[in-house]
Amino acid sequence: MNPNRMRNAGLLAAPLAALALLSGCGSDETGTAESSPAPASTASAPTTQTGTAAPSTTHTDHTQTTTSTAPNPEGCAIGELNVTLGESSGAAGSVELPVVFTNTSGRTCTLDGFPGVSYVTGASGSEVGAAAGRSGSGSLVSLTPGSAATSLVRATNVENYPADQCGVTDVAGLRVYPPNSYDAVFLAYPTKGCSMTGANINQLTVAPVAR
Repeated sequence: MNPNRMRNAGLLAAPLAALALLSGCGSDETGTAESSPAPASTASAPTTQTGTAAPSTTHTDHTQTTTSTAPNPEGCAIGELNVTLGESSGAAGSVELPVVFTNTSGRTCTLDGFPGVSYVTGASGSEVGAAAGRSGSGSLVSLTPGSAATSLVRATNVENYPADQCGVTDVAGLRVYPPNSYDAVFLAYPTKGCSMTGANINQLTVAPVAR
């Protein structure tokens, strides 16, 4: 072989070997890039909002029912009666006055119980003292047209009471309510009554109607 050719080949091989060495080193340093994990998704799942239902309101009807008692249709109305005073009779310290209720209507009607009786200063006057207290018991009275029932009223001689407890005063007569009636009649009976009231004063007493 030509010595010059061999020298040239050696000179050419040296740079090639160096280049190969450098290439080999570059291949060994291949970097492995760590990929950062993708950030976790922070989007929360849709929140379902459950509305709280308003509490049901139960309405209780507190309407108060009032029951009224109708008047007895069989009872005698004031316009169906003629109310009078019968003949009085004396007793110890008192007088008995029959209050007579006569049925002047064309139908049969009834009276039941006690009439209301009090002293008054006149037909449209004010009441004097206490109204009559009740005495005894009775039963339903049926009045055919033209028939009558009587209630006895006992009137005490009020001048027998102590003057400072009675307050004796003149009265014009009696105001009388038939049993179960809100309408009254005036019966003239001039006398004296007590203007004062008290446990010891009992100027009038009334019995239930009877035949």
